[in-house]
Amino acid sequence: MRAYAVRKMTHADFEARIRRIDPQFAKHGGSEAATSRASTRPLVSGLFGFAWAGVIIAVARNQDSLKSSLLQGSLPSEYHVYVLGAVAALLAVSGVLVMMHLLRAIGGRGTARGNSAGVLTGIAAAVTLSMIPAQTYEAGLGLLNENSRAMLVSASNSVRATSGLEIPGATLVSALAN
Repeated sequence: MRAYAVRKMTHADFEARIRRIDPQFAKHGGSEAATSRASTRPLVSGLFGFAWAGVIIAVARNQDSLKSSLLQGSLPSEYHVYVLGAVAALLAVSGVLVMMHLLRAIGGRGTARGNSAGVLTGIAAAVTLSMIPAQTYEAGLGLLNENSRAMLVSASNSVRATSGLEIPGATLVSALAN
């Protein structure tokens, strides 16, 4: 049988082993900055918050048109309750998530705070745009000169010709102006 030398491991031995196994930990320690892989993306978070709030505001404002669309559709009337319940659940969950992001932005740290602040900024922008009256948009479009109008009309016609989409009926501005 072979005899092995047994000796007590010192702190220097421990640090040498840590440097061999995990050099990143040996250099930075267990700090949050070294271990965090998440990144703050305020622009992406802001765009997400803007789109999310735009959809929620459009759904909340147009519930009557949603009901009339359900009545005109081929879905049996006993299922309309489920669709309207899902819309109500969407609105309720969105309210809870906005509150969650508000709390994260106020009391969070690091990337959670930055991303939640971006989402809240996008939501604030969407709410602000939804409160602008339709006459303001019409006045702004009235300020365009003939070249700009011609460019918008030709772009609208080319998109309509290639894809069959109706641009004026699909814009967020016309959905929020009602």
